[in-house]
Amino acid sequence: MAIEVHTVRQLKGASSRTKLHHLYKTVCRRGINVHLTKDDIHVTPAVMSILLQRRPEDLDKGDLQALRVLLGLRHDREASPCLAPASEAFKAKTRDMEAAASLFYLLVGEPAAGTA
Repeated sequence: MAIEVHTVRQLKGASSRTKLHHLYKTVCRRGINVHLTKDDIHVTPAVMSILLQRRPEDLDKGDLQALRVLLGLRHDREASPCLAPASEAFKAKTRDMEAAASLFYLLVGEPAAGTA
């Protein structure tokens, strides 16, 4: 079961933190995934788990250096001619990281007030 929402702006909450809190309640507590259709991001418990590992200050700063590093490592891993092809489990986990990073940047890119 999933709820479709067009953009992050339509998520409940006036700030990045409250939007994330409402996403947590929907996805993790109620077990309902959220699909942001405009950006084709599927917010699942795995994506929320990655986002919730960040400090709240990261949302305020708009920086998620750790995820950017992990995504760079994923690219290097998949592009390296010396390594065996990435496993499906590895690809699935890094897709979750990409979704979390995309959602993070959409959340911090939203104006702090006037959205609901």
